[in-house]
Amino acid sequence: MQPLIVLKLGGSVLADESSLPLAVHEVARWRREGFGVVAVVSALAGETETLLARAAEAGDGHATAALASLGEQRAAALLGVQLARSGVPARVLQPAALRWRAEGDPLDATPVALDCRPLRRALAEGEVVVVPGFFAHDGAGRAVLFGRGGTDLSALFLAARLGARCRLVKDVDGLFTSDPAAPGPPPARFAEATWADALATDGSIVQHKAVTFARARGQPFEVARLGGAVASLVGAPRTRLAAALPTRPPLRVALLGLGTVGGGVLAALRRLPEQFEVVAACVRDPRPARRAPLPGLALDEDPVRTATRGADVVVEALGGEDPARAALLAALRAGSHVVSANKAVLAAHGAELEREARRAGRSLRASAAAGGAMPLLPVLRRLAREERVLGLQAVLNGTSTFVLDALAGGATPDEALDRAREAGFCERDCARDLSGRDAADKLVLACHAATGLWLDPRAVACEPIGERELRDAQAGILVRQVATLELGRRPVARVRPERLPAESSLARTRGCGNAARIGSELGVTELAGRGAGRWPTVEGVMGDLLELAREESQSSGCTATTPFVQVQPCGPAGSTIHVCSQMDVPAGKPGGQ
Repeated sequence: MQPLIVLKLGGSVLADESSLPLAVHEVARWRREGFGVVAVVSALAGETETLLARAAEAGDGHATAALASLGEQRAAALLGVQLARSGVPARVLQPAALRWRAEGDPLDATPVALDCRPLRRALAEGEVVVVPGFFAHDGAGRAVLFGRGGTDLSALFLAARLGARCRLVKDVDGLFTSDPAAPGPPPARFAEATWADALATDGSIVQHKAVTFARARGQPFEVARLGGAVASLVGAPRTRLAAALPTRPPLRVALLGLGTVGGGVLAALRRLPEQFEVVAACVRDPRPARRAPLPGLALDEDPVRTATRGADVVVEALGGEDPARAALLAALRAGSHVVSANKAVLAAHGAELEREARRAGRSLRASAAAGGAMPLLPVLRRLAREERVLGLQAVLNGTSTFVLDALAGGATPDEALDRAREAGFCERDCARDLSGRDAADKLVLACHAATGLWLDPRAVACEPIGERELRDAQAGILVRQVATLELGRRPVARVRPERLPAESSLARTRGCGNAARIGSELGVTELAGRGAGRWPTVEGVMGDLLELAREESQSSGCTATTPFVQVQPCGPAGSTIHVCSQMDVPAGKPGGQ
């Protein structure tokens, strides 16, 4: 059964609309770890106060609550849009859709009931669920609020009903003995806190009402910074203070390629100046106008030279085998970590690059090269650490799906291809997409993630989408290009067009969507997400970079301690939640799970 996590994203995190991509990174992080994610959001910073001020003279608590709730509803809708843009399938569910009921003062009510079925349906279909926090409805259908900081309570109530892990994501590194933003000596951070010690704080970080609710149900929870490598566990058997966090300079990044993907990565990195500094870039277009928007960067037309400028990590988004192979080898030999979005170079030269990475003691990461925003490779790696992966079936080429859907909608083959090019889902030559060779390269990477073995991409049997499949699609028959990997005594891989029943999870793919069914000894794991386009690919690259940043932070001197606490949640009978403290848990294993 897929583990679930409820993430509370408050106004301190959602400062304004420009911070929404950072919230997407946090959601994507937990999807990479194999969790079903429910994001409970506050209004953007300052919006609730503005709305409450407008209602101050009304004297009607329910009308005030209805107006104040608009901030959370707007933030939830905006996050849903940002997730969709980044290729993460998401569903925004309002409290009314969940029959979320509360009782008491309309401005300080207590939640009492919730229908989890809509949440579970969306999670079962691979979607992230976004829920506006802070409010519900009373028995008469009127809006009521949960009090100041009430989104904390919203998240804990949802987690209790779902039997889910809960993390309150803040703008600080956990729960502190007092407000770390207040004047005076810096307060101590809790690695673990008992209920009593959490309630003895001033309530500026976590709402006391939420702590009291969790204590009454024996429901430990975590408090952490957005993207943080550490967290405080609230509800521990004993209190333990954490050592001061070491500081380290931002990771220095060199970008190879500033086109569709590379330019998107640059924009994303510049939103995280405390974690990353872009110090060099390869721009193969020498025209001054092309270079004008890139002040402060060391620009070069030679990717090998750029790769050896001494950056901590080199991000490769050149595409193709050459000069990408030479640049990646040079980066590893120069002592840089490598993150690549280039499936072609990795499928053809992955074994060589991996050997060089091991020699250099550096990492080679490529989550964006297969699946885009669908975390296929991270999930395969995680499953392979825990159990034996038996195989997978997947739709891995968004161009073929887009073309087949366009044919089903009445387009001719030429019109369908033109539309795919116009949408930016394929190059002028779509031969690798329709022949299956693009998906074959991704199967090579999937096989390596699951087994550590590198297949020869030429050994992947490919059957192209032909005239018969084009006619089937035009006739309304559901056809998809299916990539299959069987992991018996030796891996067997193939790509071919197949007719699929409508109820198949692979059949639910639309446009440039990807989907996968991974079979393992313990069952089936299903994934979905957009696999083509600028922002889904950028999200895959950023997932690798943020994971690397957490690992580098952890290696700066923190010591991992991960005691587990097991509790009985207010969810389905017999379900349990395991929560551990993260004084410093190695990146890639948030919470020790």
